[in-house]
Formats: sequence, structure tokens, C-alpha cells
Amino acid sequence: MNFADVLEKIPKPSDITGHLPHVSVPSLPIFSGSKNEDAGRSPLHMTRDDMQIMLDLIQQSVLAPEDGAFGALWILTYIDHWNNEHERLVVLTERAFYIIKFDFIARKVKDIRRVGIGQVVNVVTGPLTYPSKSLMPMRTSPGVQINWGDTNDVSVTQKWNPLCRNLPYAIFTHHPVLIKLNQLPQGQTSFPGLGIGNDTAPGAPYDVNNFLNALKDACSGQSVSFNNGEILIESYGNLGSVVFNQTNLGFAKDKNVANGEEAAHAHQ
Repeated sequence: MNFADVLEKIPKPSDITGHLPHVSVPSLPIFSGSKNEDAGRSPLHMTRDDMQIMLDLIQQSVLAPEDGAFGALWILTYIDHWNNEHERLVVLTERAFYIIKFDFIARKVKDIRRVGIGQVVNVVTGPLTYPSKSLMPMRTSPGVQINWGDTNDVSVTQKWNPLCRNLPYAIFTHHPVLIKLNQLPQGQTSFPGLGIGNDTAPGAPYDVNNFLNALKDACSGQSVSFNNGEILIESYGNLGSVVFNQTNLGFAKDKNVANGEEAAHAHQ
């Protein structure tokens, strides 16, 4: 795949803007799907039993008892400081939230990051942007940046290290399947423990708005500010992240689904 082919696959803002809501509190738009087949990714098909096994595993082997009661779990897109998109579980409890790398195929937890609610300083919601001289394609989805430290203290060495894990913030946006809910198996769009109000908000587990509302409730009583503003991703011309994101390397995919797509492309 060459660079021109990659850029051609990037959805135009006019194609998908109408299907993606602005991040807002407390408004939670409902999705009807996307006309652009490249705007979302083929989901990993999970049964209700798979969902329950995942929830049980997280609650029994990951969450610390001192963090209080389990709140809810979301499957969102995490954007790292090199502009790479990763599928992550985000779990909220009474006193903390967890960012979890989960292997959906093997049903294994591969990485955990815990942040106490009391550590959160501020939360910024708004459009995801790049520096003015960046060559990166414009993003159309909204974002949520959670800061639990001073971002001005981040060193150049940390910014330029793609493996750096001690940055004091995290950026999330919707999971791509939010605009392809009709492709998900019955029960995967709503399941007890996934998202909040999932009986009335289809796709709640994949909606960053839904997580934002729950986070705001969890932070009530804390001195945490919630502000609207641009979320800057300091990427200027990272071809690697474009390829990484367009080939969905950060997302799990059922082998049967992946093989079916490859066969379809081969016959085109």
C-alpha cells in the first residue's frame, strides 16, 4: 500500500460529519449509521457470553477493592501522543478509572493503567486538531482529554518517545463501530455494565459522550474543571500513524471477519 492509496481511504469530512456528534454534556445523540463504508471498522463479533466473561474478568482480576464499586465499562478509541489509534477498555469505579488493553480473541488483559479520580485536574472536550503547519488529514470526530498533571511539564524527550507511558493525560474519542451499530450482533450494543443508560442509549459502550457524562458524575465533589476547547495532537507529518490507523492495527478483529474482507478485496 502506497501513501496515495492510504490518503484516498481517509473519509472526507463532508462524508461523515453528519453522523458524528459534538462532545457535549449532557446531550447524547443516537446514531443511525454511516453511508461511507470506510468511516467505521468491522467490529469484533462478541456474544453475550463473551461480554459477561470480559466483565467478570475485569472486575475480578483488575479492579482494586479500595477503588469502590464498579461503575461501568466502555470500549473506546484511545489516541496516543504519536497520533496512533488504539482500542481500549475504559472502566470507571467510585474512586478511579482504568485504561485497559484487552485481547478480545484470547480474552486476556495485556496492559493496565489506573488513575485515581482525586488525581484528575481538568477535562477538555472539543474538536481534535493538529498544529497549523501539520500535514496530517483533518479529524472530524470529537475528543475528550483527561489531564491528571501539568501538560506543560511534559519534556521533549517524552513527546518524541513513542513508547513513553508516563504522560499525565489521555485522549479518547468514539469507537468506530458507533456509526455501524447495525452490524453488531444482537446484545452487543447494550449489555448490563457496558456504558450508562444503555437500555435507552443505543451504542452507549462505544460513545465517548456517554463516558464523559459518567466521568462528570464521578468527579462531582472534586475540584475538577470541565472545559470546552480544541484538543491538540502534536503530529506534523507522521506517515506511520496514517498507515497504522487506516489499516486498523490498533483494533481487534475477528479472524473470520478479517478473512472475509480480504477475500472480498481480492475479487474486486
